[in-house]
Amino acid sequence: MNQPSRNFCKGVGLLYAMFFAAGKPALAANPGQEQVSRDFQKTVTLGSGQSVHIEHKFGEVRVRGESGRDVKISATIRVQASSHDEAQSFADKIQIEVDQTAEDVRIRTIYPDEVRRLFHFGKNTSYSVNYDIAMPSDAPLNVRNSFGSTEASGTHASVDIENRHGSISARDVGPARVNNSFGGIEVTGVAGNTSVTDTNGPVQVSDVKGALEVRNRFGRITTKDIQGAATINGGNGDVTLSGAASATVTTSFASVDARNIKGDLTVHDNNGTVEIAAIGGAADVTNSFGNVTLSDVRGQVVCTTNNGRVKGSALAGSSVTIHDSYGNIELDTISNMLDAGTMNGRITVRDARGAVTLKTSFGAIDAANIPKGIRATNGNGAITLADIGGDTYAKTSSGSVLIERVNGNLTVENNNGSVTARNIKGDASVRTSFSGVTLDGIGGRITVDNQNGAIAVTAARPASGCRDISLKTSFSSIRVQVPQGLGYNLSGHTSFGRITSELPVTSTGNIGGDTLNGTIGSGGCLLQLNNANGSIEITKAP
Repeated sequence: MNQPSRNFCKGVGLLYAMFFAAGKPALAANPGQEQVSRDFQKTVTLGSGQSVHIEHKFGEVRVRGESGRDVKISATIRVQASSHDEAQSFADKIQIEVDQTAEDVRIRTIYPDEVRRLFHFGKNTSYSVNYDIAMPSDAPLNVRNSFGSTEASGTHASVDIENRHGSISARDVGPARVNNSFGGIEVTGVAGNTSVTDTNGPVQVSDVKGALEVRNRFGRITTKDIQGAATINGGNGDVTLSGAASATVTTSFASVDARNIKGDLTVHDNNGTVEIAAIGGAADVTNSFGNVTLSDVRGQVVCTTNNGRVKGSALAGSSVTIHDSYGNIELDTISNMLDAGTMNGRITVRDARGAVTLKTSFGAIDAANIPKGIRATNGNGAITLADIGGDTYAKTSSGSVLIERVNGNLTVENNNGSVTARNIKGDASVRTSFSGVTLDGIGGRITVDNQNGAIAVTAARPASGCRDISLKTSFSSIRVQVPQGLGYNLSGHTSFGRITSELPVTSTGNIGGDTLNGTIGSGGCLLQLNNANGSIEITKAP
């Protein structure tokens, strides 16, 4: 910044500091200062349909609702100056104006002309006016204040409060509109819709018997027990929401904690953690650079995030959709369909009761206890699946695949990674290269297409008949175990290797060490074994 700009900013800051200092309440005498005070009392009767309007600055305003029709105004004027006479003179010039019209009773503080001349403050004069006002509890209230706190309680009609540079407290009031800057806000016990706006202070709202709208910057937001919908827009402060009919939360550079929402919840965050729990409806969460935790959500879940972990449990809606990047995904107890994907992160799933689709790259996939089918696609990471109740599809490259206990068909596509599968009740189809394939306890058809890797297969005895087996590889061995008593039509061929069989083979055609065609038992199913530069061994299944 250049020098004139710095001087300008310094001048503005000095004027602001002087202005603020002039309005500070004179609560205690300073050394060498004299203080005087005087009281103001007035009572007016409020007519039907009239409201109370207060315009003030440089002091506290306290308003309470009472029975009856009177507006009882009590104020204390305090001034501190270099001498008693100067303080008394200044105090006498501060006036309180009370006007009554057909619409309202208007209370206004009038300060002397010296206040308007900024450089008058060289006299080091401090002053304040503090109000204590009682009014009919069923009358509307409107307060405008600055440089002092504002409190309202027991006013059951509408409340409208605007304040600057001071806190606001509203308790046991009617429908409320509260605006503030450079000060905190606390609102509790509102008998209607509520709107709260703040700039640089914490906001607390609870027990609202209507809808709530909150806007804030640079301050935390805490809300509780909202009977209507809650709409919260934060900036750089944490948001905590407990209890609402439904909710929408938007913030950045801060965390969000939302729970006990009867209906739907929507959260948009950046650079902060998000935790949601006990949501009766759907949950839609968008986040970046922060972790997301979801639990006990009864409706549909959609979560989109970047660079953060996603952890979810007890998600009972019709579907769960998770899209992440550069973060792990951990999910448990999913009642229905699941679609989860990330980049460069691990995916772990337990107990997902619907169809499951998982996708990642540069991270492992680990899923277990999936009563229906699953599709798991990986880039360069391992896949581990267990206890799958339906058809299973797994695809990866440069990562191992381990699959156990599948009550359906199995399809595996791999490159440069091993494949191991055990106890598969349906068909098994495997394609890979540059690594081994081990299949044990396969109840259906078996198809393996491998390159440069060994194949070891054990076929289970089906309930009836036999199942086709087709195995192909090169530069390694093939070993297949088949149950005794089943019939196969054998076609075996290799080069630079031998074919051996523990089971009797009735040969047909040419017979040689690298070729064997014939039948095992009475024949029936296909047993096709093709190898290049490796041996083939046929043995009895245990």
